[in-house]
Amino acid sequence: MEENKSITIKNVALFGGTGGLGSSLGKELSKKYNVFPLGTKDVDISNIEQVQAFFDNNEIDIVLNFSGINYDCFMHKYDAEKLNKAEELINVNINGTNNILTSCLPKLRERGYGRIILISSVLAEMPIISTGVYAGCKGYLDSIAKTVALENAAKGITCNTLQLGYFDGGLTYKIPEEFRNKLVKTIPMKRFGSIQELYKVIDTLIEVEYITGTNIKINGGVYF
Repeated sequence: MEENKSITIKNVALFGGTGGLGSSLGKELSKKYNVFPLGTKDVDISNIEQVQAFFDNNEIDIVLNFSGINYDCFMHKYDAEKLNKAEELINVNINGTNNILTSCLPKLRERGYGRIILISSVLAEMPIISTGVYAGCKGYLDSIAKTVALENAAKGITCNTLQLGYFDGGLTYKIPEEFRNKLVKTIPMKRFGSIQELYKVIDTLIEVEYITGTNIKINGGVYF
């Protein structure tokens, strides 16, 4: 199916677009696309009414979901209070993604064009202690993207996930510096990924319709 030729400058909904990694990426995307950088104060993705209202009021062609929260805890140490943290994590990372998908897909299907890119993580496949709930959420994204791709391919809509390694921005800098210095040594390229490299992959997924239902690993050569 050919891309809808009536669409010229594409509108991008960048959820998580006010965070460290998202805001830097938004600046790159805005050189080519019309970007809506969205933080929690703009649209709380865990609130279905807010998400639906956004898509009802804006014509969006491309959906990028960089929204996400993390909470580290050994599974045997979860108590009632910590389980509330885990529930919050699931509510944003999984339920928030479901809210975005169910709200944007009817609009994209009507228009016969759409690109959906969900942000996964190396942790979906690389076990690290205390990250079980977060890793499980990212694995969910990798799985659901395949189904969304199958269900919507005939409507000119693609859906992919990016399984990110460690990048020069965002959650990477919430890691203590001492551990971060050790972490970079485990990456075969001995450095963190750049925003420009991330942008180029996203731009390719937007431009190339034949890539769908795919998980692309961007990790500097980390295989496990």
